[in-house]
Amino acid sequence: MPEDPPPLYKPELLEPKKKLTLLQHCYKEPWIPIGCLATVGCLSAGFAGFLQGNQKLMQQGMRGRVVAQGLTVFGMLAGIGYFNKQKQDSPLENTDA
Repeated sequence: MPEDPPPLYKPELLEPKKKLTLLQHCYKEPWIPIGCLATVGCLSAGFAGFLQGNQKLMQQGMRGRVVAQGLTVFGMLAGIGYFNKQKQDSPLENTDA
């Protein structure tokens, strides 16, 4: 009988030092892929405005891209800070190696 597929993201089932899959990272930090998709959407709108010759749409798309990129970077930094703080607050494991 085949084994069940691995869980998408259940911290209690992950082995320590086990590398997470891309889907598990997306469930752990969902704002990063959302920000990336928003950035690509704004970039596409700006490019569509460029192709149509619509300067207003192009400018709005590029400004939206900058905002989306900034929020994505902010989300990455906030996630790093959150998980570092969580790691520091957790009780230390046995280090008698």
